[in-house]
Amino acid sequence: MSNDQSHPQPALYQPSLSIGRYNLFLEMLLSNRPLKSLLEELVLLIQERQPGCIASIMLVTDDGKHLSATAAPDLPDFFRDAVNGIEIGVGVGSCGTAAAGRHLVIVENIQTHPYWVNQKELAAQAGLAACWSQPIVNSSGKVLGVFGLYYSKPKHPTGQDLLLIHEAARLAQASIEFRQAQNQCVLSNTITNHLPVGLLITDRNFTIIEVNPAFSQITGYAADQVLGRTPAMFVNRNEPGLQQYSDIVLRLPQGKTWSGEVLISRRNGERFTAEMSFSVLRNEHNEIERCVALVSDISERKQSEETIQYQASYDLLTGLPNRNLFYQRLNWTLERARRQNKGVAVLLLDLDYFKEINDTLGHDAGDELLVKIGTRLQQFVGRNDTVARLGGDEFGFIIHGISDRAELDSLAERLLNTVGRSLSVRQIRDLRISGSIGISLFPSDGSTLEHLLKAAEQAAYTAKSEGRNQHAFFTRTMHEEAEIRALLHQDLRHAIRNNQLLLHYQPVRDVKSGKITSAEALIRWNHPERGYIRPDIFIPLAEKTGAIREIGEWVRREALAMGGRLLEQNLAIPIAVNVSTAEFYDHSLAQHIVEQVESSGLPKGSLVVEITESVLIRSQQETRSFLQALQAAGIRIALDDFGTGYSSLSYLAAFPADKLKIDRSFIHGMHADARKQTLVDTIINMGHNLGMRVIAEGVETQEDEALLISRGCDQIQGYFLSRPLPEDEFVRFLQNYISTASQS
Repeated sequence: MSNDQSHPQPALYQPSLSIGRYNLFLEMLLSNRPLKSLLEELVLLIQERQPGCIASIMLVTDDGKHLSATAAPDLPDFFRDAVNGIEIGVGVGSCGTAAAGRHLVIVENIQTHPYWVNQKELAAQAGLAACWSQPIVNSSGKVLGVFGLYYSKPKHPTGQDLLLIHEAARLAQASIEFRQAQNQCVLSNTITNHLPVGLLITDRNFTIIEVNPAFSQITGYAADQVLGRTPAMFVNRNEPGLQQYSDIVLRLPQGKTWSGEVLISRRNGERFTAEMSFSVLRNEHNEIERCVALVSDISERKQSEETIQYQASYDLLTGLPNRNLFYQRLNWTLERARRQNKGVAVLLLDLDYFKEINDTLGHDAGDELLVKIGTRLQQFVGRNDTVARLGGDEFGFIIHGISDRAELDSLAERLLNTVGRSLSVRQIRDLRISGSIGISLFPSDGSTLEHLLKAAEQAAYTAKSEGRNQHAFFTRTMHEEAEIRALLHQDLRHAIRNNQLLLHYQPVRDVKSGKITSAEALIRWNHPERGYIRPDIFIPLAEKTGAIREIGEWVRREALAMGGRLLEQNLAIPIAVNVSTAEFYDHSLAQHIVEQVESSGLPKGSLVVEITESVLIRSQQETRSFLQALQAAGIRIALDDFGTGYSSLSYLAAFPADKLKIDRSFIHGMHADARKQTLVDTIINMGHNLGMRVIAEGVETQEDEALLISRGCDQIQGYFLSRPLPEDEFVRFLQNYISTASQS
């Protein structure tokens, strides 16, 4: 593809190239260097501005029919030699065509373009894949040469690329005309009219004697308004460096430049930051005759730099310091604390169940919640302390001068209360969220940023694992447990394939009939070196790493196989399996479960799927479809750990479920706690009113069972009946239980 394009000249006051390079280019022009050297400097100037390109300038030969490769320092020698002297004509490469047609030629793929059919192998050997060529035309319309840009990959120019190639051609035109005219004026009209940066000339007393159009466009001052005056008329008079600039310029040797930033006032009174580059012209007695200054408006660049600096240090959503600034401040704080022998506390706060809120209400609502929480946290911390958003729903705190644990206990509790206050997000007016806080102390828990943050992370992990909405201080035991988790993280990948996982089964009894009506399959990991690993240790690891999907599929497969073996022994009962919230990110999960059940050959009702409340606050339509698909296949649904998450009557009414399981935390000590009894009564009545059977987990005593029976609970599960048993022991338990029941 090629485009033959003609574009308007870009504004003089919008240079694409660096002022330092312009200054060097101007010096070379004024120093009577050969045209070839001047054009090679221009090529380097463009290549600096356009990384990844190779530039060249070819000039029309005296006969007007060919192009000579005058300036192409970075083209391979063999390629430059081969194209030197090519004819000017349509179809003769990009440059020959551009010179013949006197318009921009864009070849974005040399290998497929007809202009390059005779030279594409040569270009491939040189590693050239694209070429854009702009004719260099003088003021009378005569073609002087061609400016070319080569790229190693197929490429089409952007608007900025087109401005750059036009600008380069204009500078090449000015250079060629200047040399051809042999005009030795320090600043001829040709050069001053083409420079896209402001230029002013002063005498030895800094009286302005000449300015170019770009200077007038930048400052708003016409030439006749500044000639005969000094730069002090537009440079801030209070600028402390103004006199310093003058002193430096007066000491500049011939051929040297000096640059600095200065505030300049436009004619309309607006002030902006400019970069000024100074050089001097000396006579044969080494006396200054002229001072030359280039002026470039860098206010937008300065503003961009400030924006970039802000974005590098602050979180754009909450306006709090980000991780980078937090690390900088913490390092600085630790250094000061070492010198002053003071303590520092580092707190990490994770919001509990924030992911579920994101999944339910949407990311926009999640962002709004983070903004409001961030505002609260900013108001909470002291003037000398720092709160930062480290990423996601994680916030970090640097607390100065507090090392007393009782004081930090109080601070952490107040912080949790601050987070836990209700707030409005979108349509929800009374949304509440909790947090888990980990605390580490300098110097007792670590002397470096890395050690303190790692310790606080381990403490936060403990706070979460122990029930959330609480804080924990780092201990050495946490460090040891973290090391164990890291090792288990690696070993977990091999647990399934090496047959290290197994299921234990805990029976569920109907309180009216006294029969064993089902069993819950509970996973165990028999580690070859560490023995049995508790599920509350390795399941979170599996959820974090994604291994939970493979484990969940294995659990269902084993539970269904167990159901088949019980059926063969006339001991058939439904087997319940837990489905992790993390598995729900597989949108085809329901289909997989149904296929597993169907392939087992078991009758409908043989499998019960237990889900936790956190699943219910996901996308309602998606969750409803999931549950309906399971029930349509004869798979029963039980709502597990009820009362520990976010469930409400609206959730329970919206989703189909067969059973409701009361969490063990409500059962433990219930007979001595009237409040727990009231809650259990409420849950049982609510479940019955919604047509569900109610199961109480964690039943450990006869008193618990008797109280639950009196309250109308349907089924019990817990150590009072039986602990979870491996398969062979569970089968014997069922056989003995049935035998005993038949004899009574």
